[in-house]
Amino acid sequence: MFLKRISILITTSVLLFACQNGNKQVNQTTAAADSSSMKNISQEVKAVVYPLPTPFQMTKMLNSMGATYSSAILNPVNKAGEYFTERIKAVNLGVYGADLAYVTSYDQKQDMQLYSKALKTLVDELGVNIDFSRLLTDDFKQKVNNKDSLVNIITQTYYETYKYLNQKSNPELAVMMVSGMWVELMYIATNISKETYHNSNIVKMVAGQKDSYFKLMNILSQYNQKADIKELENKLKDLKPVYEKVQSGLSETDYLLILKTIQSVRKSFVS
Repeated sequence: MFLKRISILITTSVLLFACQNGNKQVNQTTAAADSSSMKNISQEVKAVVYPLPTPFQMTKMLNSMGATYSSAILNPVNKAGEYFTERIKAVNLGVYGADLAYVTSYDQKQDMQLYSKALKTLVDELGVNIDFSRLLTDDFKQKVNNKDSLVNIITQTYYETYKYLNQKSNPELAVMMVSGMWVELMYIATNISKETYHNSNIVKMVAGQKDSYFKLMNILSQYNQKADIKELENKLKDLKPVYEKVQSGLSETDYLLILKTIQSVRKSFVS
């Protein structure tokens, strides 16, 4: 489905380009409209190749709330070389991506380098033809003080990685990657403090993941003929009743169900 939508979008782009070149007398108004159309197409393509919100949206919110940084809740970088199957490597590519977003949001320079290296290890082992080494260059290090530049570089690298896995390698691995990232972000949010339920801002943020939850479940449903993805879909279905009624807020029971479900799924990823 993703590939079909991308194909349609690319075909539309080519047709627009051909029309622009076939009419040399196009006026500025038409040119501006064409430019706007191309921009919209680019945004649609991005939405297709990376269907969930970027990890920085969530980690920035945690930072802005004044939540204390804790490296102890992250997946240790020394585990990167211990994952053997493609499925578990792909899911931890997502996990480490969320971790990198978290440490970057908190401006933890040393941890940025460590998690970049962990990501490169998994990317190389999966044979993904994306240059993750750029995250370790001197230029990258010089941009450490420019958080916006770092965010753009990391986010774009992940768009490219998802696109590569989805189009050229194995779509199921792309699904596992985004699943790992979503679960890790939820794990960080719900485990950043032992008293997260008493932090109304964090509870509100977790409740606000309703749309991303249902987007993820929709993605999983399209690939659930694979045993690993079906298993993950079944585990995350426990959250459906909670998010269906989330407009009325999260009770402590609902919140604890989210917390325990995420802890269980995350443990199956990183152990």
